[in-house]
Amino acid sequence: MKPSRRKFLAVTGSAAVTSVAAGAGTASAATDVHNAPVPDNASFLYPTMGKSPDNPTATLYGNFKCPFTKEFVNSVLPTIVDELVQTDKLNFRFRTISYDPYGRGTTHGTSGGFISSSDPEISATALGVWEEDPDSYWTFFEDMFAGDLVSGSVTPSSLEGRMSQAGVSNISEVVAAAENGKYDSLVKDSHSESESLKIPHTPTLEIGGQTVVGPQKNGAQNTIDFITANLSSAATYKPKQDSEEVTKGSTSSSGSSTNTITLDGSDVQGWADYQLTVSGEFEQSRAMDSSLEDSDTIDGSTATGGLGPWEDTYTYTGEVTDLVVTQPITVVKNGSEVSLDDIGATVSSNTIEAKSAPAQDTSTATEDAVSGVCGRR
Repeated sequence: MKPSRRKFLAVTGSAAVTSVAAGAGTASAATDVHNAPVPDNASFLYPTMGKSPDNPTATLYGNFKCPFTKEFVNSVLPTIVDELVQTDKLNFRFRTISYDPYGRGTTHGTSGGFISSSDPEISATALGVWEEDPDSYWTFFEDMFAGDLVSGSVTPSSLEGRMSQAGVSNISEVVAAAENGKYDSLVKDSHSESESLKIPHTPTLEIGGQTVVGPQKNGAQNTIDFITANLSSAATYKPKQDSEEVTKGSTSSSGSSTNTITLDGSDVQGWADYQLTVSGEFEQSRAMDSSLEDSDTIDGSTATGGLGPWEDTYTYTGEVTDLVVTQPITVVKNGSEVSLDDIGATVSSNTIEAKSAPAQDTSTATEDAVSGVCGRR
């Protein structure tokens, strides 16, 4: 049974999977994905194939329930492995988009997932496979996109059969770690990074800060050309780093004492809108594994945004003068949890007026896609 919130529509619509154009060749015989080399370096947090940890890295942002990620994996990735990874020119990394971008309002359902509410659990389980048995990860990955995709409600334990088939070691440890939330921050960080790169669709390939969407026309060659053209810039490209957590007593550039406040939506039902006002200056932060989304806006001393199952963190000067939320949330100020009453918050079921998230130019983003993309507007 397919997730209830998953919809199929044309490019100009507003749902999860977009069909664009028919036809296109598949990749010629190339190295099987499961035979890809794995770098001998334990510091890779996300699944990576390659021969040297110092090679330029291309990152595929995908989703285990997205049929067009499956198409990319089966028709394009083997050629990338054969021509660029095996020849020691490129490392290839996979990160998932598991949460609904710009999530707010009833048009996004209540699950908070990119395609379904199971997405974060699937992604966490896959990261567990990578940590426990990196040599079997790409076999597991290949199997996840072979045949029927996982569907319906998926839990870490329900993926044990797939892990066993791929020869993954320490399956019980993988399941326990995923169920206990060990990889939740990594799953959320992939979502945040995709937002900072303005990636609303899967599959999207990123290298050197440049992106291309979907399986391309003419089989894999356009994708190979795109990667090759960006190899030199990728060698020196430095992705945006997580901001260091600002603690009480630190000082802003203006010399004022700086505080942090984290709005935690882990327990909200659906989406919680908020409006936060302070007496001083504002900026968003990546402290406490928080998300950074273009849909969260700062206008002067007021921040307006929405919370799904993650956190928004702000650094600010002065004091909190007002906080309005549409349902109860957890608030952490300077590292300590505070009650809504203590901070003078108001819980109101009325919709909070907020600036709209930037519109995505789907016509440009998908014009070269073979058969479509999964995404949200």
